[in-house]
Amino acid sequence: MFEIDHLMIEVDDPLTTATQVSEQLGLPLAWPLTEKDEYTSIGINFGDINIEFIHFRIRFGVKDTNYRGFSGVAFKTKGSLEDSLERLRSSGLNYRIGEECEAHTTITIEENQVFPTVFLVKYHFDTSGWSQRLKAEFADCSGGKFHIGRFQSMSINSRMPANLIHEFSIGCGDKHQIIFESLNGESTIIAGLIENLEIVISSGRPNL
Repeated sequence: MFEIDHLMIEVDDPLTTATQVSEQLGLPLAWPLTEKDEYTSIGINFGDINIEFIHFRIRFGVKDTNYRGFSGVAFKTKGSLEDSLERLRSSGLNYRIGEECEAHTTITIEENQVFPTVFLVKYHFDTSGWSQRLKAEFADCSGGKFHIGRFQSMSINSRMPANLIHEFSIGCGDKHQIIFESLNGESTIIAGLIENLEIVISSGRPNL
């Protein structure tokens, strides 16, 4: 029911940081700079997922709780909001409605136990056209300068309840890491570009 949608990176200046990362990786934007009362946000298109650079004024309904670097993993739900909440309840997971607006609702999951914050996003509009555009733009750039392919997996350096791991398929590791398939068969590790997040483009070779 739950599928990874985007990663959240908290920065002081989303536009400057996202522009630098986009240029260094050769990847297009997923959405332009967006200003709201609660936050300023901009996204980069990584193919199967997006990475959001954001500066909060109100973080999931709470003021004065800003972090730096990789700070959140968003999952989208294909079911209704009611069905998603029932799934969380039946799994014994604690949750809280973080933000409700016309475009979407966010729900934080076990936020007092797990960081980066795991949260659901339920979009209240048809995202199919947007998704097709992002897919085409990512294909046009051939995965950017490092030939990024399909999203494979991610792991975070945080203790997580077993029921959360089961429902959201997040791995636990000694670092925050996201792994993509390589389009050209070459392995690359990108560290230091995004604070507290290592990007791996994997050829699938066992010695990576």
